[in-house]
Amino acid sequence: SKINNVTVKRENGKYYAIINIKTTVKEIEKTNQNIGIDLGLKNLATLSNGQEIANLDLKKEETMIQKYQKKLSRQKYMSKNYQKTLKKYYKWQDKKNNKIQNAYHQISKKIVTQYDIIAMETLNIKGMFQNKRWAHKLQKISLYQLLKMLKYKAEWYGKKFIQIPRFYPSTKTCHICGYQNNNLTLDIRQWTCPSCRTHHKRDVNAAKNILNKAIKINT
Repeated sequence: SKINNVTVKRENGKYYAIINIKTTVKEIEKTNQNIGIDLGLKNLATLSNGQEIANLDLKKEETMIQKYQKKLSRQKYMSKNYQKTLKKYYKWQDKKNNKIQNAYHQISKKIVTQYDIIAMETLNIKGMFQNKRWAHKLQKISLYQLLKMLKYKAEWYGKKFIQIPRFYPSTKTCHICGYQNNNLTLDIRQWTCPSCRTHHKRDVNAAKNILNKAIKINT
């Protein structure tokens, strides 16, 4: 490997060196298996094979972050006590970020290792943040980080990462017969297709449609 450059940055009171290198990554052996992934708020991700990946438990980290945020708001800015509290606040911010990063690295590496085609939606992250009901949870679970990791790891290891068009109705379409259920609302988690009578779990059905659409795009 060859080091191209090193950038030093300061974050949460600590200094980090970001090393940009040029290297060769060995491709992972093909498995002839493909997967569709539906990202969400109820679960972090639902796969087209029916597997559900739960959101991380960040309650302790969130509680401590809020505790020290409130404490900082009551203290004199940059006083000795303020700086002591700030260090504790940064500590819990780092714990939360590291927990997310570690989990997402493990999840993304496992998926890229097991599957040759990884299909996902093209998410309108900015638009989702404008919804007040979703904004806090979206910020907490950092969906874009997982998407980004899957994308670059697929490229590294010789797998295909395909994002389907943003407005494709993956949730409302029956993956068996193609019937489109326009009466489906956010609170409905399961539904039966009026056309072919197939019973669907909402997110699994969406993931299967995402995979089917990606395969069509790939052919």
